[in-house]
Amino acid sequence: MESGKSQILVSICCITYNHAPFIRKALDGFLMQQPPSCVPQGAKMSDWCEILIHDDCSTDGTTEIIKEYAAKYPDLIFPLYEEENQYSKGVKVDFYNYDRAKGKYIAYCEGDDYWINPNKLQKQVDFMEAHQEYAICMHGCSIYDVRNGKHYESKDFVTYSKATDKNADGIDFTARDYFEGHYGQPLTMLFRLSMFNFDWHNQYKYYRDTHEIYHLLKAGKGYWMNFNGGVYVKHNGGVSTSVTIDKSVWEEREHVGELYMHNKDDKELCAYLIEILLWNHDVFKREGKVWEYHNVLKQYWKTIPVVIANVYWTLFKRVLKSMLTR
Repeated sequence: MESGKSQILVSICCITYNHAPFIRKALDGFLMQQPPSCVPQGAKMSDWCEILIHDDCSTDGTTEIIKEYAAKYPDLIFPLYEEENQYSKGVKVDFYNYDRAKGKYIAYCEGDDYWINPNKLQKQVDFMEAHQEYAICMHGCSIYDVRNGKHYESKDFVTYSKATDKNADGIDFTARDYFEGHYGQPLTMLFRLSMFNFDWHNQYKYYRDTHEIYHLLKAGKGYWMNFNGGVYVKHNGGVSTSVTIDKSVWEEREHVGELYMHNKDDKELCAYLIEILLWNHDVFKREGKVWEYHNVLKQYWKTIPVVIANVYWTLFKRVLKSMLTR
């Protein structure tokens, strides 16, 4: 472990808001974790792990459930309760936990998701301890849609099965792999705190997990592990699943666009932003809002002209191909 720091190995960071139907499963998933190989035999969980929970002023009973668990595990669970909702004010709530984390590694999981493998942290920490060049590792998960009761595996496993450079345990992944949804949900993430920079978020207005994972993958390598370790829950109250298609289009464009403006030397990021803007075009066109789309592109013309020129060139080639195949 790093010199001069606490002997805590893993800080489990959980942010939650109105997750009463789910928070028990999240907490139970944390508590069932087995120690990594580097932990002395017979050590208590609190000797190597801490559970940091930020409750953003829940109103549905989530707070009371957290207090129940915290009273039972006072040396392991450390909650922080807000008296006023911070997320609605635009505050980056992840950092309430990150700022107080004592671990060498941070494992992340929101309060409406949960872990199902007791060896999840053991597998991830053992890998990271043996491979110091890696900044982050993730793993596969299941997806459960509360709205229709369906369970299915994340598409990570399908992508992995088709990869030619994989091994039995997993595969390296890049920022482009993550952007395109090939590997990784935030609930599966464990990263090395020494490769994390708390100043990253100061560059961005729309800082989110996309930015965080992007910068971690620039600081070190990324690895996806071939096991199912958790469940990503879709429900109407979720931050991502409750977003309309119009808002989703806007968010993805703004988030990736902002990321690119601060990292214009990244060709992969440039290519991904072009893909996002072309996806935006298809959505606007389907809704009969093509002129609104062009007005959106005008906003970017002065700041990222190369990207916008590439978008228009691609759209021109689409039209030309359509005319030639009639």
